[in-house]
Amino acid sequence: MTCMRFATCWLLASLLFVAGAAQAQVPAYQGADRAQRLLKGARAEGTLNVYTSMAEKDSARLVEAFEKKTGIEVNVWRSGKNKVLQRVITEARAGRHEADVILNPAPEMEALHREKLLQPVWSPRQAELIPAALPAHREWTGMRVYLFAQPYNTRQVSAAEVPSSFEDLLHPRWRGRLGIEAKQAEWFHALVQAMGEEKGLRYFRELVATSAPSLRTGSSLLNNMVVSGEVPLALNVYSYLPEQARAAGAPVDYVVLSPAVAYTDGIGIARRAAHPHAATLFYDFLLDEGQAIVAGFKALTTDKRDQALLARYKPVYIDPVSVLDNYEKWTSLYDDTLNGRVKGDQK
Repeated sequence: MTCMRFATCWLLASLLFVAGAAQAQVPAYQGADRAQRLLKGARAEGTLNVYTSMAEKDSARLVEAFEKKTGIEVNVWRSGKNKVLQRVITEARAGRHEADVILNPAPEMEALHREKLLQPVWSPRQAELIPAALPAHREWTGMRVYLFAQPYNTRQVSAAEVPSSFEDLLHPRWRGRLGIEAKQAEWFHALVQAMGEEKGLRYFRELVATSAPSLRTGSSLLNNMVVSGEVPLALNVYSYLPEQARAAGAPVDYVVLSPAVAYTDGIGIARRAAHPHAATLFYDFLLDEGQAIVAGFKALTTDKRDQALLARYKPVYIDPVSVLDNYEKWTSLYDDTLNGRVKGDQK
C-alpha cells in the first residue's frame, strides 16, 4: 500500500514537473513552425490572462485587435503599476498562478525578474527593437517608450516664455506656474545622475525654493491640468499625453528639455503561465502589429523605426537595476526635496 502511494505521488510529481517544463519551453521555441504551433496551442488553451497598468482605452485597443485576429479570449486585470507588481508576487507566493502576461514599466518588470516569476522569451521580433528594449536575461522586453516631456498650455505660456533648458525654469516668472508629478522618483534619479548628482540635487533644491512647483500624482492628471490651464507648465509628463491632447485640439504643446529621460513599458510571460501558447502568441503580437497600434495613439514604440526620432532627444534611459538597488534612498530624497526638507549640502 505504501509502495502504491509512493508510486502515485512520484507519478504526480513527475507529471507536474513535465507540465512545468513544457510551460517554460514554449516561449523559447525557435522552430520554423513557431507561429503555427503557437496558434494551434493557443486555440486549445482558449483563453489568456493579462495583468497591466496600461491605460484602459489603450489596452482595450490592443486586446480587441488580438482577439479579432486569433479568436483567443483575453481577460484583463488593470491597476496601477505597483498594485500589478504586488498582485503577481502575492498570488505566486500563495501558489496561485493566474497571470499569463504582465505588461508594466521596466523597473516593476525587473522586480518580477528578481522574484524569479518570469521566464526567458525568444521572438523573431526582438531583432527589430532598439537596444534599450532588451535586457540581457530576456525575461521582459520593452514594447513602448515613455519619454518624459515638459508640456505647457499655449494660452498660459507665451512663445517667448517657452523654456529651452531646465535652468530657465528657475526664473522668477515661473513661481506658482509649474507642476510636477510627485511619484516619479525614477525620473528624478535618472535626471539628477545625468546632470551630475551634486549639481542635480542643488538644481532641484533651488527649483523648489524659487519656483514652488505644485505636487500632483499621476501623469494623466498632471497633463489634464496643463490642458485646462490650471498648471501652465509641467516638468515630467509622458510625451504621448500632450501629443494626444494636441491632436484632439487642446491648447497644449511641449518641449523635451535636455537631459531627456525615458524608460520602457515592458512585457513578460509568467514562469508558471497556465496558457503559455496564448501568452507567447500575444507577446509576439505586441511586438509586431501591436507596435503599429501603439504608434496610432501617439506613443513611441521600441521598434527601430522610431529610433531616429528618439535619437533627436538623446534620452537617458532609466536603469531599472539601479532603481531597484537604490529605491528607498531616491524615493525618500525625491519626497524630501519636493517638500523642502533637504537643506544645504545634505544628500
